[in-house]
Amino acid sequence: MGKSGTRSLASGRDAVGLAEVFSLHTYRSRSGQADERSYFFDTLAEYQWARDAAGLMPASIDQLVKPVIELCEHYDVVPWQFTPTALDRYFAGPGKRARATVLAKINKIDAYFAFLEQRYAGEIHRLYGAVVESPVDPFNRPGHRGDFGLRVRPSPRAMREFFAVWRTVLPQSRKEAVACRDYVMACRRRRPTWSTAQP
Repeated sequence: MGKSGTRSLASGRDAVGLAEVFSLHTYRSRSGQADERSYFFDTLAEYQWARDAAGLMPASIDQLVKPVIELCEHYDVVPWQFTPTALDRYFAGPGKRARATVLAKINKIDAYFAFLEQRYAGEIHRLYGAVVESPVDPFNRPGHRGDFGLRVRPSPRAMREFFAVWRTVLPQSRKEAVACRDYVMACRRRRPTWSTAQP
């Protein structure tokens, strides 16, 4: 990207060292059909910028793209050429690690594909004839992909029922730590009711 992504403001400007930054989208459309690998690295950079804008720490941002690069290097392809079978074969074979590690990597790959689908699916299809679709499908997906829009708070009735169950099972608790937690939460939940009943 380097020189192609910026142009100095030489004429008619007093500020020294400033640069006019063109978006990568504009740069790509002007330079024609760049090779897929360069395009892929551009999308990785933009994904990291987006996560930076969302407030993630630099160390976390760096870790987001490593599983994608790992998979691409293993198969020597760009991400939109992945299939669910290739993902399964990798993490069941050479990429097999501890369960938590594999789940974390698959979730990061899926998050990157959510970004690609949202922002660049049309452009990738137009340039390379590929349909962008996450290789993480309902059969190998470890959990949700974090795209819940609105979190609905439980109703007061649901909360009363929830804490009532904790109170009823308190005598059957097998572990002291669990019993203490349930006792504290059940008492905290009931306290406002008792205080409002007093004159």
